[in-house]
Amino acid sequence: MVIQNQVQLITYPDSLGGDLKSLGSILDEQFSGLFPGGIHILPPFPSSGDRGFAPLTYLEIDPEFGDWEDIRKLSAHSPVLLDLMVNHISAHSEYFQSFLSEGQRSTYADLFLTVEKIWADGKVDPNDFEKIFLRRHNPVSEFTIQDTGEIARVWTTFGKTTPSEQIDFDYRSPEYKRLLLRFLDKFSQHGVGIVRLDAVGYLIKKPGTSFFFVEPEIYEFLDWISEEAEERGIEILPEVHSDYAIQEELAHRGFWIYDFILPYRVMEALFLADATRLATYLQERPHNQFTMLDCHDGVPVKPDL
Repeated sequence: MVIQNQVQLITYPDSLGGDLKSLGSILDEQFSGLFPGGIHILPPFPSSGDRGFAPLTYLEIDPEFGDWEDIRKLSAHSPVLLDLMVNHISAHSEYFQSFLSEGQRSTYADLFLTVEKIWADGKVDPNDFEKIFLRRHNPVSEFTIQDTGEIARVWTTFGKTTPSEQIDFDYRSPEYKRLLLRFLDKFSQHGVGIVRLDAVGYLIKKPGTSFFFVEPEIYEFLDWISEEAEERGIEILPEVHSDYAIQEELAHRGFWIYDFILPYRVMEALFLADATRLATYLQERPHNQFTMLDCHDGVPVKPDL
């Protein structure tokens, strides 16, 4: 079992020393023995935006940060945790660029979620749209296929540009599952022991639902990827910002979860000089979780609490 009840470091690849080699030196010297629970390196992959969360691939480490050998050396200190954005990939990835060039003739065409795959007539149903939990005002990005001039309308949950830098996968695609397994293989070969499934709650898009943590499909996916990861010596951590009932259900099913409620309860106890609700929460919460008091996104309040 990789995950242990010990302190873990979370850092961007350039936050401590500027790159992965320097991070290794700092862990060898100034921070020796301080983080036996693991080292969570926020995305060190080549990326086109969102500080690493729009990765071009998971098969390479951005040369600005180092290489896979640096990751392997870090794993000698303590378990290494890397992110896998299972919902999306960069618009500048070779996979999406191939689709933009060749359209449906591309080897990777089936990887991406076009509007037609959600609504067969290609029209976003307004009644369905009202139910969707949106991260962008308009989650559909339009791109021109170079070979034909055709307009491809692709679902893009995340991103701050139009069209978005982060292109959603179609989780039902066999090519998608093959690609994820290639990524897991690469992680396993270089000593990665824990993989955080970033944005996994947004993976399933089903008409008539919120497009967020859609059951039972989301659990079918989590069961599948957990089994594949386990075969490779990797443990899975689903990252889900949601109503706490979902976190409790995930924990009940045996998955690791994030203790997103703890930061607020601690702040509440300090500001109100009353730890009643904090104490109650600590007694009732699941134990198979990662506790934290802050994260790279700040202190979570909505929708977790």
